[in-house]
Amino acid sequence: MKASKIHNSKQTATKSSAKDSPKVSQLPDFCQASILYLTIIACVLLSFLLALVVDNWRSNYWLNFSSYAMFTLWTALTSVGVLCLIKKQFSNLNLEAFASIAVVTTVAVAIIYSLILQGYLHGEIYYWALFRNTAIALIVSSIFFRYYYLQQYNQLKIQSEAEARVQALQSRIRPHFLFNSLNTLANLAVEDPEKTEESILDLADIFRASMQRSDKLIPFSDEQQLCNQYLQLEKQRLGAKLSFEWQTETIPQSMPFPPLLLQPIIENAVYHGVQNRKDGGHILIKGVSTKHHVQLEITNPLPNSTATVHKGNSLALRNIKQRLEVLYQGRANLNYHQSQDTFYCMVKVPKKLGLETE
Repeated sequence: MKASKIHNSKQTATKSSAKDSPKVSQLPDFCQASILYLTIIACVLLSFLLALVVDNWRSNYWLNFSSYAMFTLWTALTSVGVLCLIKKQFSNLNLEAFASIAVVTTVAVAIIYSLILQGYLHGEIYYWALFRNTAIALIVSSIFFRYYYLQQYNQLKIQSEAEARVQALQSRIRPHFLFNSLNTLANLAVEDPEKTEESILDLADIFRASMQRSDKLIPFSDEQQLCNQYLQLEKQRLGAKLSFEWQTETIPQSMPFPPLLLQPIIENAVYHGVQNRKDGGHILIKGVSTKHHVQLEITNPLPNSTATVHKGNSLALRNIKQRLEVLYQGRANLNYHQSQDTFYCMVKVPKKLGLETE
């Protein structure tokens, strides 16, 4: 058993280290037109600077500028083209190893063009100029790929910390939900033992979803089904006091959606609203889909004695706000307020995730 644990820990460490290493796929796509535009602009700016550092820059500036621009553009565009072709072949390498190959490729292209231009323009090789061009290609390409390596490494670190925060926030909700659900099952077992088994299966599905990584999106239809299972579980306990309605026909059923995002909101609607009213209440979930976002509004009645948002309700909603911030990096929001005897909770979620996940 110890050997098995050691083996499993080694596998976990290997997977963790592999995940923490930036991948070639995280480099920009060298085949994109935007990369070509940026490359051309960078080459023109570099040529502008190089033409200023020569001794006779006042008298021959434009000649020097055009020569440097021709050399840098040929070198950079050829290197980008080569990297566009070979990137797919080295997709399994980490970013650091591929960067070394890319730097060598860029330097080799610079040397080849230097030899061709010197042979065409001067008929002989100027070794100082060859060394200078090689050094420029080495420095510029090294800085470029080092920048992207550090950028992606920091992005992975941010994502890792964000995932840990999401899991921590989710774990703060689970004990509260488990306690309430066990109470529901205990009451149901006494009132209707035949339906207890079905309710336990529903509860198992909900907890299976809660144990998944919270930054992994699921189809909206799955989230709706989980919420329906929860509501049916509560309806077994509350009976006719609880009614609910979904008006989400405009939301694509396959749209990626954070798991168990709506369930805590609906749970609050039940425990801090419907169940505390003698005549119960109706929970309404309305959804609107726009080009880039989905907006959901959950409304529920409040007890007449409730003057402010319940502390437990507010804590859960703050946790959901933090989770949305981690997942969507400010592109999603949650707002809530109460008007007279009704509580309103609005969730706005973009159709694309803020963090890239595997």
